[in-house]
Amino acid sequence: MSSDSPFLQLCRKRRSVRRFADRPVEREKLLLALEAARLAPSADNFQPWRFIVFDEPERKQALADAVFKGVFAASSRFARAPVLVALLIRENVIVNRVAGGIAGNQFQLIDAGIAGEHFVLACAEQGLGTCWIGWFDSRALLRHLGLRRGYRAVALFAVGYPADEDHERIPRRKRLEEIAFFNRAPE
Repeated sequence: MSSDSPFLQLCRKRRSVRRFADRPVEREKLLLALEAARLAPSADNFQPWRFIVFDEPERKQALADAVFKGVFAASSRFARAPVLVALLIRENVIVNRVAGGIAGNQFQLIDAGIAGEHFVLACAEQGLGTCWIGWFDSRALLRHLGLRRGYRAVALFAVGYPADEDHERIPRRKRLEEIAFFNRAPE
Protein backbone atom coordinates (compact mmCIF):
# COMPACT_ATOMS: atom_id res chain seq x y z
CA MET A 1 0.00 0.00 0.00
CA SER A 2 1.47 3.33 -1.05
CA SER A 3 1.29 5.69 1.90
CA ASP A 4 2.47 8.59 -0.23
CA SER A 5 -0.58 8.67 -2.50
CA PRO A 6 -1.85 12.23 -3.02
CA PHE A 7 -5.29 11.22 -1.75
CA LEU A 8 -3.95 9.73 1.49
CA GLN A 9 -1.81 12.84 1.96
CA LEU A 10 -4.97 14.94 1.65
CA CYS A 11 -6.82 12.70 4.14
CA ARG A 12 -3.93 13.09 6.60
CA LYS A 13 -3.92 16.86 6.09
CA ARG A 14 -7.65 17.30 6.85
CA ARG A 15 -8.29 18.15 10.49
CA SER A 16 -11.18 19.45 12.54
CA VAL A 17 -10.28 23.11 13.03
CA ARG A 18 -11.89 25.01 15.90
CA ARG A 19 -9.94 28.28 15.78
CA PHE A 20 -9.89 30.39 12.66
CA ALA A 21 -7.83 33.32 11.44
CA ASP A 22 -9.63 36.62 10.99
CA ARG A 23 -9.39 36.34 7.23
CA PRO A 24 -12.22 36.07 4.71
CA VAL A 25 -12.63 32.95 2.60
CA GLU A 26 -12.60 33.50 -1.13
CA ARG A 27 -15.92 32.70 -2.79
CA GLU A 28 -14.05 30.75 -5.52
CA LYS A 29 -12.73 28.31 -2.92
CA LEU A 30 -16.21 27.76 -1.53
CA LEU A 31 -17.56 27.20 -5.04
CA LEU A 32 -14.88 24.59 -5.76
CA ALA A 33 -15.75 22.76 -2.52
CA LEU A 34 -19.45 22.93 -3.36
CA GLU A 35 -18.72 21.53 -6.82
CA ALA A 36 -16.88 18.62 -5.19
CA ALA A 37 -19.96 18.00 -3.03
CA ARG A 38 -22.23 18.20 -6.08
CA LEU A 39 -20.25 15.38 -7.70
CA ALA A 40 -20.81 13.00 -4.77
CA PRO A 41 -22.76 9.82 -5.45
CA SER A 42 -26.19 9.25 -3.92
CA ALA A 43 -28.81 6.52 -3.70
CA ASP A 44 -30.63 6.30 -7.02
CA ASN A 45 -28.90 9.61 -7.92
CA PHE A 46 -31.46 11.63 -5.92
CA GLN A 47 -28.79 14.09 -4.74
CA PRO A 48 -30.82 15.07 -1.66
CA TRP A 49 -28.26 17.47 -0.19
CA ARG A 50 -28.60 21.23 -0.04
CA PHE A 51 -25.75 23.46 1.12
CA ILE A 52 -26.57 26.94 2.43
CA VAL A 53 -23.47 29.12 2.77
CA PHE A 54 -23.38 31.97 5.28
CA ASP A 55 -20.38 34.14 4.47
CA GLU A 56 -21.88 37.57 5.12
CA PRO A 57 -21.04 38.43 8.76
CA GLU A 58 -24.51 39.67 9.75
CA ARG A 59 -26.33 36.69 8.26
CA LYS A 60 -23.79 34.27 9.71
CA GLN A 61 -24.20 35.81 13.16
CA ALA A 62 -28.00 35.67 12.89
CA LEU A 63 -27.75 31.96 12.07
CA ALA A 64 -25.35 31.37 14.98
CA ASP A 65 -27.66 33.24 17.36
CA ALA A 66 -30.54 31.00 16.27
CA VAL A 67 -28.82 27.61 16.47
CA PHE A 68 -26.18 27.94 19.22
CA LYS A 69 -28.34 28.87 22.22
CA GLY A 70 -29.51 27.03 25.31
CA VAL A 71 -28.04 23.55 25.57
CA PHE A 72 -26.26 24.16 22.24
CA ALA A 73 -24.30 27.20 23.53
CA ALA A 74 -21.10 25.13 23.71
CA SER A 75 -20.95 25.35 19.92
CA SER A 76 -21.23 29.15 19.90
CA ARG A 77 -17.45 29.43 19.43
CA PHE A 78 -18.01 28.43 15.82
CA ALA A 79 -19.76 31.75 15.21
CA ARG A 80 -16.23 33.20 14.99
CA ALA A 81 -15.46 31.14 11.87
CA PRO A 82 -15.52 33.28 8.71
CA VAL A 83 -18.09 30.96 7.12
CA LEU A 84 -20.82 28.65 8.37
CA VAL A 85 -22.37 26.17 5.98
CA ALA A 86 -25.61 24.33 6.68
CA LEU A 87 -26.02 20.87 5.20
CA LEU A 88 -29.63 19.82 4.71
CA ILE A 89 -31.37 17.02 2.93
CA ARG A 90 -34.53 17.37 0.92
CA GLU A 91 -36.32 14.32 2.22
CA ASN A 92 -37.77 11.82 -0.21
CA VAL A 93 -40.40 9.58 1.33
CA ILE A 94 -39.77 6.65 -1.02
CA VAL A 95 -35.98 6.63 -0.64
CA ASN A 96 -35.74 7.49 3.03
CA ARG A 97 -38.77 5.87 4.60
CA VAL A 98 -39.80 3.00 2.34
CA ALA A 99 -36.51 1.73 0.88
CA GLY A 100 -34.51 2.85 3.91
CA GLY A 101 -36.98 1.18 6.24
CA ILE A 102 -36.80 -2.10 4.36
CA ALA A 103 -33.00 -2.03 4.19
CA GLY A 104 -32.58 -0.65 7.70
CA ASN A 105 -30.52 2.34 6.50
CA GLN A 106 -31.18 6.04 6.18
CA PHE A 107 -29.88 6.42 2.66
CA GLN A 108 -30.23 10.18 2.49
CA LEU A 109 -28.15 10.67 5.64
CA ILE A 110 -25.46 8.46 4.14
CA ASP A 111 -25.67 10.50 0.92
CA ALA A 112 -25.35 13.76 2.86
CA GLY A 113 -22.32 12.37 4.71
CA ILE A 114 -20.62 11.50 1.43
CA ALA A 115 -21.32 14.95 -0.01
CA GLY A 116 -20.22 16.61 3.23
CA GLU A 117 -16.93 14.77 3.25
CA HIS A 118 -16.33 15.69 -0.40
CA PHE A 119 -16.89 19.31 0.70
CA VAL A 120 -14.44 19.24 3.63
CA LEU A 121 -11.76 17.40 1.66
CA ALA A 122 -12.00 19.96 -1.14
CA CYS A 123 -11.66 22.71 1.48
CA ALA A 124 -8.57 21.00 2.96
CA GLU A 125 -6.99 20.72 -0.48
CA GLN A 126 -7.25 24.50 -0.78
CA GLY A 127 -5.73 25.24 2.63
CA LEU A 128 -9.03 25.83 4.41
CA GLY A 129 -9.87 24.35 7.77
CA THR A 130 -13.28 22.89 8.56
CA CYS A 131 -15.14 21.34 11.44
CA TRP A 132 -18.26 19.20 11.22
CA ILE A 133 -20.74 20.52 13.78
CA GLY A 134 -23.47 18.23 15.01
CA TRP A 135 -24.28 20.02 18.26
CA PHE A 136 -26.74 22.72 17.16
CA ASP A 137 -30.50 23.26 17.24
CA SER A 138 -31.58 21.65 13.98
CA ARG A 139 -35.22 22.72 14.37
CA ALA A 140 -34.14 26.33 14.93
CA LEU A 141 -32.00 26.10 11.79
CA LEU A 142 -34.99 25.09 9.69
CA ARG A 143 -37.13 27.83 11.27
CA HIS A 144 -34.36 30.36 10.65
CA LEU A 145 -34.33 29.38 6.97
CA GLY A 146 -38.11 29.50 6.74
CA LEU A 147 -38.33 25.81 5.88
CA ARG A 148 -41.06 23.61 7.27
CA ARG A 149 -41.74 20.21 5.82
CA GLY A 150 -39.60 18.18 3.51
CA TYR A 151 -36.18 19.24 4.82
CA ARG A 152 -33.93 17.87 7.52
CA ALA A 153 -30.85 19.57 8.96
CA VAL A 154 -27.87 17.20 8.97
CA ALA A 155 -24.82 19.23 9.99
CA LEU A 156 -23.14 22.59 10.03
CA PHE A 157 -19.58 23.24 8.90
CA ALA A 158 -17.32 25.95 10.24
CA VAL A 159 -14.98 27.02 7.44
CA GLY A 160 -11.97 29.31 7.36
CA TYR A 161 -8.22 29.56 7.46
CA PRO A 162 -6.80 27.88 10.58
CA ALA A 163 -5.65 30.33 13.26
CA ASP A 164 -2.51 28.42 14.17
CA GLU A 165 -0.47 25.38 13.37
CA ASP A 166 -2.16 23.30 16.07
CA HIS A 167 -4.27 21.76 13.31
CA GLU A 168 -1.07 20.22 11.93
CA ARG A 169 -0.75 17.81 14.83
CA ILE A 170 -1.55 14.25 13.92
CA PRO A 171 -4.43 12.85 15.98
CA ARG A 172 -4.16 9.33 17.24
CA ARG A 173 -5.82 6.87 14.94
CA LYS A 174 -6.40 3.18 15.42
CA ARG A 175 -4.22 0.82 13.43
CA LEU A 176 -5.72 -0.50 10.21
CA GLU A 177 -5.82 -4.00 11.71
CA GLU A 178 -8.15 -2.69 14.43
CA ILE A 179 -10.79 -1.37 12.04
CA ALA A 180 -10.59 -3.47 8.86
CA PHE A 181 -11.29 -7.19 8.53
CA PHE A 182 -11.10 -9.39 5.46
CA ASN A 183 -13.63 -12.19 5.15
CA ARG A 184 -14.50 -12.25 8.84
CA ALA A 185 -16.30 -10.24 11.47
CA PRO A 186 -14.45 -8.32 14.16
CA GLU A 187 -13.78 -10.24 17.34
